[in-house]
Amino acid sequence: MPDLEVTIFNQKIKLSYQNNEKERLINAVNILNHNWKKFSNLHGKVSDTKIITLICLELQDSLENSNSLKDKIRNKELKSESFQKEIENKNVEINKGYEIVNKLKSELELKNNQIVEIENMLDDIHTELLQIKRNIIKNNYE
Repeated sequence: MPDLEVTIFNQKIKLSYQNNEKERLINAVNILNHNWKKFSNLHGKVSDTKIITLICLELQDSLENSNSLKDKIRNKELKSESFQKEIENKNVEINKGYEIVNKLKSELELKNNQIVEIENMLDDIHTELLQIKRNIIKNNYE
């Protein structure tokens, strides 16, 4: 493991790290030193331990907020997935409904065609009956 010499809270420290963690380590040191400078107005007024404690509390609060945000995002993602599944299910139901409607339309069209055929047959029968009636009347007067 390689070593990195850094300054944290005005103290030099030698840290060992894995190759893929160097950037994260440097970033963490920079954040700590930034927070140290943020409390520079307290240097000499309170002990370094108290300043470090304040920094730790602030970082812990940030970590909690970050975790809370992650949880909220996870919950929203879960809700989003749930809504997406619900939408997909509703789309399946709608498509089935369309299939049923189309089938019923086809059946209705077939029934309408049958009605037209029956009406035509009835018209033909009516015409024939009228003709028979005329013939009967005609034969009775002759």
